[in-house]
Amino acid sequence: MSVPFHIKLKNFFKSLWFHVGAGLPKCTQEQINFRFSICKNECEWYNKEDSSCLQCGCNVSEKKIFMNKLAWADQQCPVDKWQKVNK
Repeated sequence: MSVPFHIKLKNFFKSLWFHVGAGLPKCTQEQINFRFSICKNECEWYNKEDSSCLQCGCNVSEKKIFMNKLAWADQQCPVDKWQKVNK
């Protein structure tokens, strides 16, 4: 089971809109690792096959790259497993 591409795209652009509006705040590698450990080890919605969230469809990984929702400090988990990082 995976999130349809059009839903992934919609969710990505919605998140991107708010991320840009917030000034593109980034997480530290430590914060990314913390969030990823929750997704990987504690969340039933984590898709191991493509390292994505089955709730929102976003990419989640340990990499500090732009396309990784865990690297965006202003974002939070859609099922409240982790919160925004206040800078």
